[in-house]
Amino acid sequence: MMRKPNIAARLLATLLAATSLCGIAAAKEVSFEVSEGTNFAVAAARDGRSLAIDLQGRLWVLPATGGKATPITPVMDEARYPVWSPDGRWIAFQYYTDENWHIAVVRPDGSELKVVTRGPYDDREPSWRPDGKAILFSSDRTRSLDLWQVTLDDGVQTSVTSGDADDYHPAVSPDGGRTAYVQGTGRTTSLIVEEAGKARTLVSGKLSISRLHWSPDGSRISAILFDYERGDARVALFDAASGKEVASHSRPGEDIFPTGASWLDARHLVYGADGGIRVWTPQGDTVAKRPFTAAFTVQDAPVYRKREIDLTSTGDRPVLGILRPTTSPDGRHVAFTAMGNLWMLTVGDPKPVQLTHDHFLDVDPTWSRDGQWLAYVSDRRGTGTMDLYLRNVATGAERRLTQTEEDLMQPSFSPDGKSVAVFMRNSADWHGATLYLVDVATGAMKKAHDALFLPSVPSWSADGRKISVLALRVYSNRFRKGDNAFFTIDLDSGKGHFTSPVADRSISSRSQFGPVWSPDGTRMAYIHEGLLWSAAVDADANIIEPPVQLSRDYASYPSWSGDSRSLTYLAGRKLQRVRLDDGEVETIPIELSWRRPANPGTTVIQAGRVFTGVSDRYLRDVDIVVEDNVIKQIVPRRAEWPGAKLIDARTKAIVPGLFQTHIHQFVSDGSKVDKVWLSFGITSLREPGAEPYEALERREAWMSGQRVGPRQFYANLIEGRRLFYWMNTATVADAQLELELQRAIDLDFDFIKTYETMDHEVQKRVVDFAHAHGLPVASHELYPAVTFGVDAVEHLGTRDRMEFSDRLTMNRTSYDDVIQLLARSGMAISPTSAGRAPEATHLAEMDRHPEILDLPQIKAYAPRYKRAHASLMTYMRGVYGDSASRLETNELGLLGRMKRAGVLIGSGTDGGTLQDGYSVILELIHFAEAFGPYQALRSGTIDSAKITGVDKYLGSIEPGKLADMVIVDGDPLKNVADLYKVDTVIKDGRAYPLAELLGHYDRDDTARMIPSPE
Repeated sequence: MMRKPNIAARLLATLLAATSLCGIAAAKEVSFEVSEGTNFAVAAARDGRSLAIDLQGRLWVLPATGGKATPITPVMDEARYPVWSPDGRWIAFQYYTDENWHIAVVRPDGSELKVVTRGPYDDREPSWRPDGKAILFSSDRTRSLDLWQVTLDDGVQTSVTSGDADDYHPAVSPDGGRTAYVQGTGRTTSLIVEEAGKARTLVSGKLSISRLHWSPDGSRISAILFDYERGDARVALFDAASGKEVASHSRPGEDIFPTGASWLDARHLVYGADGGIRVWTPQGDTVAKRPFTAAFTVQDAPVYRKREIDLTSTGDRPVLGILRPTTSPDGRHVAFTAMGNLWMLTVGDPKPVQLTHDHFLDVDPTWSRDGQWLAYVSDRRGTGTMDLYLRNVATGAERRLTQTEEDLMQPSFSPDGKSVAVFMRNSADWHGATLYLVDVATGAMKKAHDALFLPSVPSWSADGRKISVLALRVYSNRFRKGDNAFFTIDLDSGKGHFTSPVADRSISSRSQFGPVWSPDGTRMAYIHEGLLWSAAVDADANIIEPPVQLSRDYASYPSWSGDSRSLTYLAGRKLQRVRLDDGEVETIPIELSWRRPANPGTTVIQAGRVFTGVSDRYLRDVDIVVEDNVIKQIVPRRAEWPGAKLIDARTKAIVPGLFQTHIHQFVSDGSKVDKVWLSFGITSLREPGAEPYEALERREAWMSGQRVGPRQFYANLIEGRRLFYWMNTATVADAQLELELQRAIDLDFDFIKTYETMDHEVQKRVVDFAHAHGLPVASHELYPAVTFGVDAVEHLGTRDRMEFSDRLTMNRTSYDDVIQLLARSGMAISPTSAGRAPEATHLAEMDRHPEILDLPQIKAYAPRYKRAHASLMTYMRGVYGDSASRLETNELGLLGRMKRAGVLIGSGTDGGTLQDGYSVILELIHFAEAFGPYQALRSGTIDSAKITGVDKYLGSIEPGKLADMVIVDGDPLKNVADLYKVDTVIKDGRAYPLAELLGHYDRDDTARMIPSPE
């Protein structure tokens, strides 16, 4: 094993040095009180005198009559679902620390906080035994959500339920003889009561059921029944014997939180709704308010010097976007993708040779074992589909093997060279990837396994009878998070099984390769905690010896030599090779550069109206003078500009190039969306979660002019113990954290994105590092992220670690806590609201604007995307029914309140392929309904540039800014929908008439038919 360096000391030294250079101002604290909360739970003490709430993930106590709430748990650890002990001396709760939920207890005054369960699993939803000596809870420790019990005096934990169904939200009856709980099976949710080992189903149906509580006499059970998508909820009481619903409460427009209704006494229940604490009296169905206040302290908007970005020079720059380098069997050559084309590097000669020359995307090369052939995928057929191609290495002759309607990705040659394993993505669900085997001789495709959740590149066993991938392994059906593990498919039976070299930790990222079976079938290479490892395996991919660490540097894309004696991999900006026999690492020199093409001469855009991005009035009848890619001046109309290139927009309006502040892209999409972005006037993309080398490939291809597309600003997703998406990286502090942060610098991240399962203390360290290097930080967390300087939060609401959001209710609104936390801290937000399918607001806006689907930009799409969109809309109508309009109205009110409070709002959408272009403008139409056209246009331009950290260069039409502009017909300051009427897009000083951008699927299949390989 290699010895790891003193990571913590190095990280601290790096932070201190960078902080001194980047001029970070001392943080200013801002304190304030809130009188409303969002989606909090309320728990009443048994004596009815005190309440506990979990406002913004922190426990607070207050009198049952209302008043000032006092916090009793730390700011930096999340606490949820409080429940008082029978004697009122303790409060149990679920506690997020060490990257998992645990059960903890604390005194009502905040003293003696104790964590009573530990381990790499999630323990949730505590319920006390009547004697106060034990706590029931739900746990996924067996990779099934079951009920467990912990006794407090000795910490012994025992199983209470087991099975394939998810069991959760336990509640023990006052006499201790019965246990109520919720059970989820498929789409059905049931309320179960178990007594003397026998289970009875009281209620079963499609509605969700949350947080059960027994009445003091044990005769009734309270629950919240809700439809999260439609925003419908009610407080319900069930007879514990018969299951009959004996009372219920909901009122039109009431926003009931799905967090339970606790018994204040035998006649009253307390619950959260409409931002406040409510007391319900079932007899008479009356509701009383219990006003409260809670004091928060946040950090004001962080002040630090943003990093400088070179968007103007035309000199040579090193290529960083080297995609999936793969070694030839003899180890003498490395094939890879850069700037959209295939390249071949001969080891020892640092200058690679370009193999393909087109404006499409040629990616994922894989070698045949005899070294004669390369297979790869490309969209050069011109239909917007990634097909499988075969290339003769010696002659360069090529042929296309497949012609499908769906994109193919991640090919891998079989050992005998007769087949290529490849995944087919589903245009209706980009997460789904189905494994196929392609016959090299005929191109015939055979399905080998059902769809997986976007796994890694397939890797063959030596005998060609098995394929291993890195796949998501979930802990329960209720929550989406899991870990990455080896998944090996037996091609004869079609069955698969999971194995892993480490217990209860996620293996790398599925986007970075691994496991990779050695050609002799004896070892697996993989990435773990950022480093390259190798492990001996048996024929079923089971680990049979302790793994061996092979690298000290961050590793990506491991590739075996044909003799199984060495591995080539990317280490940040370097291509390296390690020998297994002695661990010797060599750097393989590679020299490849790109440059931004100059735009010589002067261009003058003669504008009728100009929305600058910084004024609510147009500049009229002006000339915008551009030299190369920079706006030099804006002057009153001149009759002549000798020697200048003129663009006539005298009857049109000009706006700054639009921003998309939240999108995720994949190389398997091909090049089809490159021009789509520009065709809708979107000239800058902020991508808070990309595979780094893929994002760099796009940036370099677009900036070099190899492909026509927008600007790319990106971050990777840094995650905690558990993850979900293909490109997420499960990160361990301290060692891997430093590697990840250094990778952000080496691979030229534009910002850093922390994701849902990361501990807050670790997140704070990320923020300190990022700001010291001039980088913004985005997060899915609102609180306590606002206390340590996170710059932006993504989405109005996400369920994150819980089953619901803490900043957006199911009725699509937020309350005083959320708005003040955002406004007082200066944290920005990309709401991803109406532009995001399948949100209800997207459905409502699309129903009002069906003409969008008749736009020329949309008509240029391949038919499969239109079918997928129609299917999505049908699905959404089934999900939301007639609730979409009501939910949208609520959201518009929320967005208006945020804007009036001064919250910076960006135009991100998180859209799918067909929505990639139109969704940003749909989002701005939605914003205009909430806070007017001017502020909506600012959100899509200068405000989004600020969120991206590039407002020094982009976002407005002013001298000194880069020349990114959109010429449109109509009057967008009056009607934002006129942004759809694109005439010409100017990006980086170059003009692209709409007609040039509609060739999404230019047919240019240059592949030549050749004989099939032997």
